[in-house]
Amino acid sequence: MKGLVIVGDLFEDTELIGTIDVLLRHNESITIASMMKRKEVISKCGIKMNVDALIEEINLQDYDFLFIPGGPGSFKILANIKEVDDVIDYFVNHNKLVTAICAAPMLIGRRGYFKGQNYTVHPGFEQNIVGGNYLRDQGVVVSNKFITAKSMYYSIELGLKIIEYYYGQKESEKLRLSLQGEK
Repeated sequence: MKGLVIVGDLFEDTELIGTIDVLLRHNESITIASMMKRKEVISKCGIKMNVDALIEEINLQDYDFLFIPGGPGSFKILANIKEVDDVIDYFVNHNKLVTAICAAPMLIGRRGYFKGQNYTVHPGFEQNIVGGNYLRDQGVVVSNKFITAKSMYYSIELGLKIIEYYYGQKESEKLRLSLQGEK
């Protein structure tokens, strides 16, 4: 399985690193692409990070799923970049998995893609989503080709749900036990 992660400045540190960490521990192939026209991005906490590629260098058809971390960057920066919508549209229109956490599900839902779907999002951002069934009390929600998570607290759970989506509950539980220090 090959995942594409798109980021801009002010991404939530734990949402990006925690979720990707889970996927990498399962030996998944992950590419982090900057939407900032530069390969260095700056997290919400001020950490500078070099990513794998610029979005312009990415061939979207090479990827099985999309992951968008939240944080202020998702609504202050990514929400204003047209290419973000183009990337989301590509994955949705090609029936590929689309995942997002915290405020980032708003980027998907504002385009009407959650109509007829369940989702969660950081409280307050549901107002920007067109249609859908907001499950405020759920940490992670799987609904057809969408997986959404409420906040950075659920970063590891989101990674595990992506593994479960592709490999089943048994494989996800095996990874969970490994992350907890069990055999």
